[in-house]
Amino acid sequence: MNNSRRTKIKDYIDSRGEATVSELLNLCGGCSNMTLWRDLKQLEEEGSIRRTRGGAISLRLIQPDTEGLYIRRAKENIAAKRAIARKAVSLVSTGHSVFMDAGSTVMELARLLTDNHYTVITSGANIAIELSQLRSCNAICVGGQLSANTLSFSGPHADAFINSVNIETAFMATSGFSLKSGFTSGSFTEHELKRSVIAKAEQVIMLMDSSKLQRNLPFTFATLSDIDVIITEAPLPEDIARAAEQAHVRIIIAND
Repeated sequence: MNNSRRTKIKDYIDSRGEATVSELLNLCGGCSNMTLWRDLKQLEEEGSIRRTRGGAISLRLIQPDTEGLYIRRAKENIAAKRAIARKAVSLVSTGHSVFMDAGSTVMELARLLTDNHYTVITSGANIAIELSQLRSCNAICVGGQLSANTLSFSGPHADAFINSVNIETAFMATSGFSLKSGFTSGSFTEHELKRSVIAKAEQVIMLMDSSKLQRNLPFTFATLSDIDVIITEAPLPEDIARAAEQAHVRIIIAND
């Protein structure tokens, strides 16, 4: 009965984009407020909806398909991504707690790691599988809701896990960057996870090829002041380079 009621609630929210508490109470034929909020909490934990003060909103509304399929993005700017990864690999320290974000550039970094004593926390399902081939590497996946678009785990379970661990260095990916909007993502839940990681990390290294510049997606997860290092394959535009210097961000050009 509980599963049937939750399915009914989820389908109603998905069909309308959002719903109020009163609408959902009427839908469920007079169940209690407490029962409804338990159902909404369960659906949120499953990654189906996001609770709001007055009801709930569908993740289909706040998580649009703006990223592009991973397999397509993985084939774009391959030379640049590999050059960035070659620079980044020297910054991965053994014996430290390292976070590797989901993303095709970070995947190239994971492929370069040799079999050594790394402790790597990742939100990327494919990155976790890649690291599992290293016998000495302790690979930890955050878990949560898996996106077919980005192969990334996110959501309340992932956020709770990040809040329970320590991170010394975080290798982050971004879908877009501009001075106005900062570093952006097309996924609401993934942007929340990225923000949690950046808040916990002692050092944040952004791996960003030049195709991401002047591209704005809906959700900002960081600004230049949140980042310590940017690794890119080409010199940044003058205004961005100047802003990065003012924010004390170190810029590494992969082709140098």
